[in-house]
Amino acid sequence: MKSLWHLALAAAIPAGLVACKASSDEQHLDVTITWSAANQTIDGFGASSAFFGGNITDDQADQLFDAKKGIGLSLLRTMIGVPDDTQDDGSEPDGAQPIATAPELATAQQAVVRGAKVWATAWTPPPIWKVTNNKNGSGDGYSSNKLKTSHYQDYAQYLADFVDLMDKAGVSIVGVSPANEPDYTATWDGAQWTPDELTTFIGQNMGPWFAEHCPSVKIITPDTASWPACDQYVTPLLADSTASGYVPVIATHPYSAGNWAYDKPKQNGKSFWETEWSQENMKGDTPDPSMTSAIGMAKQIHDNMVTTGMNAWSWWAIYITKDGFDDNVRLNPALIQPDKSMGDPFMFKRGFAFGNWSKFVRPGFQRIDATDNPTANVLVEAYRDSTHLAVIAINAGTSTVTQKFVLDGGTFGTITPWVTSPDDSLASKSTIDASDSFSYDLPASSVVTFVSWDASKETPGLVIPVSTGGQDGGADSSTKTSNGLDCSAAVVPSNGESGGVTDFTDWKGSSGKWGDLQGLNGNIYAYQGPNGSSMKANVDTSAKDMHVTGSVASGDYAGAGLAFLECATVSSFSEVQFTLAGSAGKCDLELQIKTFDQQPISQTPAGGCYQDASAGCYNFPVVKRIAVPSSDATTVVRPLADFSSWSDANAAQVVGLQWQFTGSNLDQGSSCDVDVTITDIKFLP
Repeated sequence: MKSLWHLALAAAIPAGLVACKASSDEQHLDVTITWSAANQTIDGFGASSAFFGGNITDDQADQLFDAKKGIGLSLLRTMIGVPDDTQDDGSEPDGAQPIATAPELATAQQAVVRGAKVWATAWTPPPIWKVTNNKNGSGDGYSSNKLKTSHYQDYAQYLADFVDLMDKAGVSIVGVSPANEPDYTATWDGAQWTPDELTTFIGQNMGPWFAEHCPSVKIITPDTASWPACDQYVTPLLADSTASGYVPVIATHPYSAGNWAYDKPKQNGKSFWETEWSQENMKGDTPDPSMTSAIGMAKQIHDNMVTTGMNAWSWWAIYITKDGFDDNVRLNPALIQPDKSMGDPFMFKRGFAFGNWSKFVRPGFQRIDATDNPTANVLVEAYRDSTHLAVIAINAGTSTVTQKFVLDGGTFGTITPWVTSPDDSLASKSTIDASDSFSYDLPASSVVTFVSWDASKETPGLVIPVSTGGQDGGADSSTKTSNGLDCSAAVVPSNGESGGVTDFTDWKGSSGKWGDLQGLNGNIYAYQGPNGSSMKANVDTSAKDMHVTGSVASGDYAGAGLAFLECATVSSFSEVQFTLAGSAGKCDLELQIKTFDQQPISQTPAGGCYQDASAGCYNFPVVKRIAVPSSDATTVVRPLADFSSWSDANAAQVVGLQWQFTGSNLDQGSSCDVDVTITDIKFLP
C-alpha cells in the first residue's frame, strides 16, 4: 500500500471555508476534504435484534456483521427480556422472583464472533415490580405503567444480573439502557419514566451498583422516542452531577424532527448516540426494498452525523420474517426482510446503503471536514483513522453527477469506490489512482463510499475476541467450513423443470436473486484476473438472459457466473446445458462447475477450501474451449463426464457455475472484447 498521509499534520483550513452550502441548482463546488480537521470519534454503526432478530442463520449473520463478506455492523442492540414466568396476559404470578432473560442470545453470540460490540436495552422492568403487574406500557384498564420506587434498587441489580448472564454466555455487554422510550406510552413492552425519575434511578441506584459490580459497562440514556423530548431528560440529568457522572452516553431516537444542531451532550463531554430509527408508517405501510428507502435513510444519517455530530447511529431492526407481520402497518422495519412478493427475507437496498457507513467507518475513526453539500442533491462526509480514509457521497437526485474531490493535507493514493444504487448493492468498482484529487460520476439515487484500502481483505481496527481463537464466524475462520451451504442437505435443481437452474424468468431485481427461494437460488457476479482485464454482468429482464461484457488482456482472464445460495446435487443428471450468443473475439471460453470443496471460505457464500492449504483452491471441474460464441444463439450441451476431475463426490456438492474467458492465446499486448448472453441453464438426465 502506498504511503498516503505524509502530509497528515498539515494545518487545518477553518471549517467555515469548507462548509459551503449549494445555494442554487447552478452552484457546483469541488468537495474539499481537510485531513487534519478532525471532529467527533465514531463508536459504531448498528441495528437491533429486539423482538424479531433472535434467530438468524450463519449466512444472515455474515451479511449483517462480517465486515468482509457483509455490511459489517459494529454494534448490536439487544433486548433485556422479561422473566420466563411472564404470563400470556403480561403479568407475573404473586411471589415471583424476577430474573431477566436473553431472547436474542444466539444472535448476540454471532455478532461477537464477527467483531461487533453488543449493548442492551430494557423495554420494561419486570411486571411484578410495576404498578399494574403488566409488562406493557398501557392496556385494558390502565393508561400508564411505571416501576414502583420501592423496587428501584431491585431493578438496578436485575440489570447488572443480565450483564453477568450474557458474560457467562460469551457476550460482553458494553452498555445498558435502563429504559426504552421513557417518553412514550406503548401498548407493548414498556414503562414511562419522567426526566426526574430516570435521573434519580441512575444517580441513586443504577449508577452506584454498576460502578461496583460492572464498572466497564456504560450507562446509556435516555433513549427517548422523540428528538425534542431528549433535551427534557438531558437537562435535569446534567444538572445532577452525581447522576451525570455515571452516564457517558446520551441516546435518542430522532422520530420527530427538531434542531439537528443540538450539541448539549458534546458540550458536556458525553458521547451522543442515535439508537433507533425506522421508516414504518403506522397509518398504513408496505415494505420498500428500493433506493427510495435507502436514500431517505442516508439523508437522515448525514443530518445526524454531520450536523449533529453524533458518535454512533443505529437502524431499528436487523431482520424480520413474514411471520413477524401481524397487520398492515409497520411493515418496513428491517435491513433483511421480505416484501409482498417473497416469502423469504432478503437484504433491502437500505441494508446495503447502510453498509456504505458500517463496513468502512469503523469504531475509532474520526469524522473530518468535507464540503458537505457541493451541489443540489449531493451530500458528502468523510472519516479517517491514522492511515485510512473513507469518503461517503450521497446523490439523491435523478441524474448522474460528476463530482470532484480534493484532499487538503495528503494524497489519496489508490481509491476504491463501493456503490449502492438501483443497479449495484455495495459493489466494489475499479480502483482509481489519484494524487490530491479525483473526479467520479455519482450514479443517480446512489450512495458511494471511496476507501483508501482493500476492504475485501482488511477491516481497520477489527478485533476478534480471544475466546473465539482470534477467528471470526465468517471470512477469517479456520474452523468454519460453511456459510449456509449445507451439502449434507443438498437440493436437486428443479426450477421450471427437472434439472432447471435458471432461464432468468425467475429473476427478482429487488433482491438481485434468481431461482426458487424454497429450493435452488442464488445471485450473479463478475470477476477479473490480475492483469488489467474487466468484466461486468447484469440480467436483461426483457431478453431473459445474463448479459456479460468486458475486455480480457493477453495472458489474463475474466468471467461471470451464478453463485448458488444452496448447495446442489446433480448426481441424477449426466449433462449440462446453456444457451450462448454474442462474441468473445479470440478469447477462449471455458465452463467451470464450482464445488464446495474448492470454493474458498473467504468467498460469499463460503466454501470449504482454505487458501493457505498446499493444494490451493479454485481447482473446479472445467471444460476448456467449451464453445465459440456467435451472433446466432446456440444451445451448448456437454456431458458432465467431460469435466476435469468429475466424480460422484463433486456431483453432490455443486455451489455454482462460471463462464471464464481466457486470453492465454492472444498476442502479447492485445486483448479481446467480450459481449455475450447466457440463459436457459439446466442439467439434463
